[in-house]
Amino acid sequence: MIRKVLLLILTVLLAIGLFNSFAHGVSLKFMGLSVNTSAYSTIVDKSKQLVNKKAELETKNNKDYNQALSRQEAAKSNFKINKASYDELANRASVEEVRQANQKEEYFLDYLWMKIGTYANTNAIKVKIYPNYERDEIKFDITGQYIAVINFIYDLENDKELSFNIDNIVMQGGSSSAVTKASFVVSSIHIVTGEGNG
Repeated sequence: MIRKVLLLILTVLLAIGLFNSFAHGVSLKFMGLSVNTSAYSTIVDKSKQLVNKKAELETKNNKDYNQALSRQEAAKSNFKINKASYDELANRASVEEVRQANQKEEYFLDYLWMKIGTYANTNAIKVKIYPNYERDEIKFDITGQYIAVINFIYDLENDKELSFNIDNIVMQGGSSSAVTKASFVVSSIHIVTGEGNG
């Protein structure tokens, strides 16, 4: 009889202990080992948070994907519209309009000398130019230190007022301090001298 009572008491205590650990969690340390369990409510809360986060992530992914897809479709649509407008404009363009669109840049020779001379003085180089009025181009022969020659070509090419198309660059190799020679051609320009040329 006593055994049954003791067994019943132990069972009740064990049940209470299990319920307590289930409800509040347990943190035990025994011979260097530690056991930690979370309370049931904490586990439920974390599970709900995980589900909510997953749902938010899926919603965001779907939203971002749909927005990106929508932007792509809009870009494709705009491209088609713009291409159709361009094709229509090109088909309706007259010969004169096409000629004007492809018109060469026009420069006064005095103006060119002023711009070219300014860059030549800045870079301390010597320049000779040979205008070809029939081919609408200018051939350049330049002499100076290697870096100065490079800078001069760069200055001409990046001058927005000149809009030069520089071709056929031929340049001697050399160190940064060596004197070198270079030549190149500027094409697609119409040169006006004021004396009936061009």
